[in-house]
Amino acid sequence: MATMTNCRLILCEKTAHFAPAVRRELAGNSPRLVRTRIVETRSLPGCEAALAESPESLLAIEVTAANLESVIGFLARLKGHYPRAVAVVLLTAETQEAETLLAEAGAIAVFRSVLDAPALARLAQRKSAITSPTDLSLPEFVADRLPWHAHATHEP
Repeated sequence: MATMTNCRLILCEKTAHFAPAVRRELAGNSPRLVRTRIVETRSLPGCEAALAESPESLLAIEVTAANLESVIGFLARLKGHYPRAVAVVLLTAETQEAETLLAEAGAIAVFRSVLDAPALARLAQRKSAITSPTDLSLPEFVADRLPWHAHATHEP
């Protein structure tokens, strides 16, 4: 049996803005580092579905004016449902002023620009390194390593 971490970087954003930059950063990291798989979702329900599959994950949630209240509620419930998960927020220009409110709701970090992708990638690596491993069967281990699986978008 192979082992792998239960942690994923779940990126919840309407358009793939941060994801390509974070992928580039993670691809450039040393092969000795823990491999972090990125799962992209386009909605909070999709994010929660991905989190149910990997409950120790790092969530990166895009916050817009349209979803601000929903994200605050989601963050407030996160620790009760998934105590080993942590969340960061990806702010847009229209939500910059909500930083304190989001931190109070439970976000551990705030990223304002795609230029912050290196810091997000480092945080994902640290979270993966401290997450408990899980045993995988050989077919699960191989399937998880396939390149198209890492680029999948999960939606309910």
